[in-house]
Amino acid sequence: MPEIKAAEGAAAPAEEKRRPAYWAVIPAGVRYDPDLPANAKLLFAEISALADSRGYCWASNATLGELYGVSDRTVRRLVETLAERGYLQVEVVRDTQTNAVVERRLWVETPPDKIDRTPPDKNVRKNNKENLPSPPISPPQGAALTKGRKTKTAPDWAPERFAGFWKVYPRGEDKQAAIRAWDRLRPDAALIADMGRALLRQIAACEDPKHYMPYASTWLNGRRWEDEDKPEIRPAAQSGGWAPDPEVI
Repeated sequence: MPEIKAAEGAAAPAEEKRRPAYWAVIPAGVRYDPDLPANAKLLFAEISALADSRGYCWASNATLGELYGVSDRTVRRLVETLAERGYLQVEVVRDTQTNAVVERRLWVETPPDKIDRTPPDKNVRKNNKENLPSPPISPPQGAALTKGRKTKTAPDWAPERFAGFWKVYPRGEDKQAAIRAWDRLRPDAALIADMGRALLRQIAACEDPKHYMPYASTWLNGRRWEDEDKPEIRPAAQSGGWAPDPEVI
């Protein structure tokens, strides 16, 4: 997600910048999501506190990173994870003449022009006190997805390479979300090779990959192959014929 700055003249009043809401709210669905990093939960609370009267936060990745002493890239990854899990709506405002990015808006509610008028899913409710969305009680476990979303057996983009990725990835939950993430990413051969090598390194470095690595969709959407110290692969990680070469996935 590119760093987006507000256009000249579009910045909020200085007083609003200095004094976000004193309290921040984290809905139960966010707090107890086992696949959501703790920093993502904290960032959600900050975004909700910074949301203005219109219901969105316009702070840049750099601004959010300064608040907690983390990099822009870390904030970008956390925002992407929150959006993928359905806790944020990300809207990019562009200049109508030049198509240049004017502002990024992080909605803790759905933007008014994007409200789905169909009856809500039974797992999506409103927090009556804070009017914040409550995410699904639990991620899908290979069952049918939300109404209106087509179930796919394979992605449209490079399905044979996705099959290799899915076979190697240590967690098997929420394959449909991983398929959608793969189709959005559309990785070429060079990127797939980088992803394969990084994945093997991360599996080797993780004490219990089946429990501590994120879902495959989160790994893809967050570009987690870029987020590593690149440890050496231990021999045990190569059991089963895996090898860190471009053909691993």
